[in-house]
Amino acid sequence: MGSNVDFATTPDRSEWVNPDHPCAEHARILDAEAGLIERTRDKIAIVGYATNTRDMAPWTDPSYTICGLNALYRLIPRADIWADLHENWEDDNPDGLDHRGWIRDCGIPVLMTQRHDDLPTSVRFPIERVIAEGCDYLTSTVSLLIGWAISQGYREISMYGIDLIVGTEYTFQRACAEFWLGVAHGRGITVRIPPQSALLKHTHRYGYEREPSGGLLQMSEVEARVGDLTKQREALLTKMRAFDGAIHETDRIAARLEQEPLTSAAMADRLKWLKDTRFETMMELATLDGAVQEAGFHSEVMRLRSRGADIAMPRAFKS
Repeated sequence: MGSNVDFATTPDRSEWVNPDHPCAEHARILDAEAGLIERTRDKIAIVGYATNTRDMAPWTDPSYTICGLNALYRLIPRADIWADLHENWEDDNPDGLDHRGWIRDCGIPVLMTQRHDDLPTSVRFPIERVIAEGCDYLTSTVSLLIGWAISQGYREISMYGIDLIVGTEYTFQRACAEFWLGVAHGRGITVRIPPQSALLKHTHRYGYEREPSGGLLQMSEVEARVGDLTKQREALLTKMRAFDGAIHETDRIAARLEQEPLTSAAMADRLKWLKDTRFETMMELATLDGAVQEAGFHSEVMRLRSRGADIAMPRAFKS
């Protein structure tokens, strides 16, 4: 199945997905409403956005089906199957991107929540078959695609460009994706994940190993440092607000007493002391802001590493 658009010559699209790639599968759609797509290969690589492993996908290996998702077609050279499994699939795309136009013209099967008559290669995602392979626990496109690959009968499922370590990806999506990888493994399907990926990783084997230090500091120490610095910062902000109030009140009183030289001079001295002290507090706060940001950076790096991210640890700071 070829493309209706020459992606090799279309301006600004030379590095986009080429449906006519030399290793393309050209899978046929057998029944778009039933979600049936021909499978001619035993191995599938599901590819996401994470740059640490995305380019490791087997683009030039003709034994693999390549499955991409969402608007990733701007960043990878080949795909045999596509997926946009969102009810609001036309929303939240990069500005200026004709997402509908790409899906319409791409020439490869596109798994969607429903088939669209004006999108000739759209295929209704066979949600019922996927649930039957495991259970109705599906929290992301990645988990849906793993379940779909199982239902298609692939004997190997490889994951590239997928970490699921940030925000809701970690709190809601990762556990589900790993569950479905476990279902695949339990069925005797080979699950292949690059060592640099965060999926199916732990920091240490519970009960047999201690929490790794991650360098000079334990993660718990860094988090405690962040908490302590944040408390100091809040105390300084409270102090700043008190000085602001005192300066405002002193200004108001000085304006009423400006006809009395002795009192006015005393108020001027008082106002100068308040402003000087406030400035010193402000400089201390600026220094503390830097410390909070630096401690927070180290904490976030250690947190991502604890989730399996392949991130080099920066030089630890002194507490």
